[in-house]
Amino acid sequence: MKTLRHLFDKNRAWAADLLAEDTNYFEDLAQQQCPELFWIGCSDSRVPANQIVGLAPGEVFVHRNIANQVIHSDMNCMSALEYAVEVLKVKHIVVCGHYGCGGVEAAMQDGRRALADNWIGQIRETRRAYHDALDQLGDRKRQLDRLCELNTI
Repeated sequence: MKTLRHLFDKNRAWAADLLAEDTNYFEDLAQQQCPELFWIGCSDSRVPANQIVGLAPGEVFVHRNIANQVIHSDMNCMSALEYAVEVLKVKHIVVCGHYGCGGVEAAMQDGRRALADNWIGQIRETRRAYHDALDQLGDRKRQLDRLCELNTI
């Protein structure tokens, strides 16, 4: 575990900072989660749900996957959605996409990606459905940006 020592050190420092502000922080947090928001976002490490909306742990129930997809056959996402709505009684559901998404970019390419091909197939279908509109944009970056938007929609 020597290679992960810095993670443990950062975790201890983070916990100490929180306890310095509120000695009951973790006890209170452990009592109950009651978020009003269910966030479905991309696994991309640059898009951390709580941080980008400025909410604390316990205030957002989060599900992440490659390219922030909601697919009816994904039992993980469907189970999280059911739990968020039926048990946590969330008031809002956000599907958060982002520009420069690697999953969407992979769907724009014709090459094979092994297991990921199964996952990005729905994005490829969206690409095919909007082929003419995307082609009219000309520039590849504009096409990628628009496909990121269409995928999130």
